[in-house]
Parts: sequence; C-alpha cells; structure tokens
Amino acid sequence: MPGIAERTVEGTLPKTWEAELDEAAVSIAWAASGGWLAAASASGAIYLFESLTGAEAKKWTGHRNGAIVVAWSPKEEVLASGGQDGKVNLFTPEGDAPFASLDCGTAWVEHLAWSPSGRYLATACGRTLRLWSNKGELLQSFEEQPNTIAGIDWRYDSEELVSACYGQVVFWKPSSSSPTRTFEWKGSMLSIAWSPDAKYLCHGNQDSTVHFWIVATGKELQMSGYPLKVAQICWERRSKYLATAGSPQITVWDCSGKGPAGRRPETLKHHRLPIRAMRYQTDGPLLASGCAEGRVAVWRPSKRDKPDLTAHLQSPITDVAWSPGTARLAVAAEDGRAIAFDVVANSK
Repeated sequence: MPGIAERTVEGTLPKTWEAELDEAAVSIAWAASGGWLAAASASGAIYLFESLTGAEAKKWTGHRNGAIVVAWSPKEEVLASGGQDGKVNLFTPEGDAPFASLDCGTAWVEHLAWSPSGRYLATACGRTLRLWSNKGELLQSFEEQPNTIAGIDWRYDSEELVSACYGQVVFWKPSSSSPTRTFEWKGSMLSIAWSPDAKYLCHGNQDSTVHFWIVATGKELQMSGYPLKVAQICWERRSKYLATAGSPQITVWDCSGKGPAGRRPETLKHHRLPIRAMRYQTDGPLLASGCAEGRVAVWRPSKRDKPDLTAHLQSPITDVAWSPGTARLAVAAEDGRAIAFDVVANSK
C-alpha cells in the first residue's frame, strides 16, 4: 500500500517480521502447526506467509468484493476463508487455488468455526448456518435463524455447536437440522464464546452488557455498567477468566469456583480508543489487545494491571492472533500490514 514503508512500530514488543497486503488486513490466523500465518485482505485476496521469516508463500484470488475472515483447521493444514460473496474457499499451502468453494448463502460470510476434531466446519452467512466436512462436502443445512447470526462457537470437548442472533442462543448437533436446545434472551448479541470447561456461555451485547448462561441449568447472570457496546470477549484457557471490552479499557471477570456473581472485576487500562481485537494465548496466561488507535498491549491479568509489553502501529488494529504453543503474536492493521512479534514476557 502507498506509504507503508514510512510507517513505524513504536514500543517494547520485539518485532520479528512485517508483511504488506494490497489493502487493509481484516483477519489473520496461525496454522495449528505454527508454520504458516494466513491473512485476509479487504480486496478479497488471501495471503500465506512463512511463520519464521514472513516470506510470502502464496497470494490466492479469494473473494469478490472483499474477504472477511480466515480460520485454520485445528488438526490439519486446511485453511478456510469467508467473504462478501457468500462463499467459503478451502486451501492447502501446496495449492495454487482453492480445492473447494462452498456456497454458503446470499449474504456475507462473517463467521467460521472448525470443530475441535477438525471434522466439521460451521459457516454463518446472514441468517444461514451450514455444516461442511473438511473436504468441502455439505453435511447439514440448519434451520434458518430469525435474524443475522452474530457469532458461532463449538463446545471444546464435543461436537456441539452454538449460534447467537437477536433474541436467542441456539444449540445444534451435526446429526439434525433442528435445534437441540434454545436460550431466549431479548436483545442484540454481538459475540458469543463457550468457556473451555463448557460450564458457561457468554455473549457481549449491543446494550452495553455481558450475559452469562450456566449451560447445565440455563441460569442467567448479567454484568452491566459498560460505557459502550461489548463486541470483544475471550476466555482464558483454564476457564478461570473472561476478558471483555466495551470501551478503551478491558474488564476481566474471575469465573472460578462460585463464578463471577458478586465479584469485583479487574480493570486493565492502557488504550485510549475502543478495543478492536482481543485474544488469550491458547497455551498460556497472556492476553493481547489491539485498539482503534493502533496500540497493541500484552497483559498478564491477575498479576498486574499494566501491560507487560506494548506497540504502536499508528493504524487501527483489526485482529490479533497467538501462534499455538508459542509466545508469538501476529497483529493485523487497517494500513495493510501483518506483523509478527516475539513476546518475551514471562508467560508462566
């Protein structure tokens, strides 16, 4: 992109490499092997970079009108990309083109989720939820939802899927097109996340709240007081902490033992504009956040309320991603950069 050579990265996060896309980088994801980083461009192109050097290995023609999201299978080197054309493309690092192109509906494909086993890929396109094999075969077309699907997530220990839209959270199994269970809630959900221990389902909401469901009983908890809508939520790997963001600050709830009810959350302050992306390590305690001002922070919630490491990209952050089993962090920005950092903070 014009002028990117003059851009700098300020701060204490040690940069490993930096790559350039043809337009804004809108989504990034590490392969389960850690050997590749995929990035989606607003132009529709899908990029593949070598994880150690940042060398561009592939640039695939992806999606007409723009790409939105990329996601790797957790068990093999199969990459899924979703776009504004209503399609999902499946790639392998060796291929020069997608080995499958899936028709997911007439709206944008905004959400992709691989099952923990890697057998299934769930796609959300407007109000349409579909299930595919890892080869691209259509396995299930679930009942159409009454409103646009705001998020999907798999239970970590089984093949059970959940979707969220205005008014309801719905549970699904691959064997049936009908829901197995529904939680009704009057409101507009923006994101949903299942705790790794499967105890809680949580969603961030348009009305500046976070809503908890105790899955076994259907009991509800609601956390209010956020100044803005809550679009970012993510779980720590042990299910002890839930990080939420509805403003420039991050609010972390302790969900261990009796749960978050009656507990005072931890507040993390560093960003000056709203959080745009946030993710816990898959194998560690570190939390990464990126904001609309272009600032990135790495935190150790419960240990200290100030970031261990920071960077300023001077362009709004669109996504952050941790490499599995390592302390490598990738960051995507609106100016078209994908940057890898080697996080040297104490991760124990």
